[in-house]
Amino acid sequence: MDPICKLEQLSCKAGNKYILKDIDWEVQKGQHWVVFGMNGSGKTTLLSIIAGYMAHTHGDLEVFGQHYNDDNILELRQRIGWVSASFFDKCLSHETVLDIVLAGKFSTLGLDDAITDSDVVRAKALLTELRLKSKIAYPFDFLSKGERQNVLIARALMTNPELLILDEPCTGLDVFSREYLLSTLRDLAQNTDVTIIFVTHYTEEILDIFPNCLLLKNGRIYAKDRTDQIFTSERLSEFLNYPVTVSWQNNRIQVRLEVDSHIKTLLQNNPSADSSSEYKQLCIQSDSNC
Repeated sequence: MDPICKLEQLSCKAGNKYILKDIDWEVQKGQHWVVFGMNGSGKTTLLSIIAGYMAHTHGDLEVFGQHYNDDNILELRQRIGWVSASFFDKCLSHETVLDIVLAGKFSTLGLDDAITDSDVVRAKALLTELRLKSKIAYPFDFLSKGERQNVLIARALMTNPELLILDEPCTGLDVFSREYLLSTLRDLAQNTDVTIIFVTHYTEEILDIFPNCLLLKNGRIYAKDRTDQIFTSERLSEFLNYPVTVSWQNNRIQVRLEVDSHIKTLLQNNPSADSSSEYKQLCIQSDSNC
């Protein structure tokens, strides 16, 4: 059986800089992966490419056994649910909430004429379930961060996707909405055939339904392994270049870092007059010209 998506030496270059470099990765049908990495590691770019909303520059990508082309890209996108505020916030502004969700049926940014009454009923039901019934006619840019996120979640679920790609979906959600979404993902993972790729910065959002982990660092794969093998104190300390303590509580990962801040020292000293060794050392560490 072909994997849901297969990447071989996939790279993405902007100017002379590689955003992604030599990514080899397969996701099989029914697998659930978490993608983890620091800011700027290439997570959103990787997911945008897989979802068919961004092109790579080198290497090979197959989704559902096919390469994206002008003839099949919309058809393939309709099999994928794609949630990414960092992507859609750049593309959407005055479109109404309802129209954005309806456009998810065709995986387009604009509304298609082929919308049916049943599509409207489904979209309104999803928005009502996500506590957005009163905002259905609102422009996207009138919503809060969390409300916009829920609009994108509703949009992604319009087509009963075979592959659900979630780029930091809990960002901006209030505590109820976050737990509701995580509960929904658990239900989907345990009771449907959907394949889920989930990106988060927060380890407590990594549920036990994500047994596989891809670790990205500076645009390259740092590790691919079982989640419980990656999220250990030793391995994560090595990845972050900083000592951390990892534990599992209530089937969620907890990471503790004791991070020292030097902001107070910097603010209390006058860079033109102070000559303290601590201040000078901080300047050296930050590659400043103090």
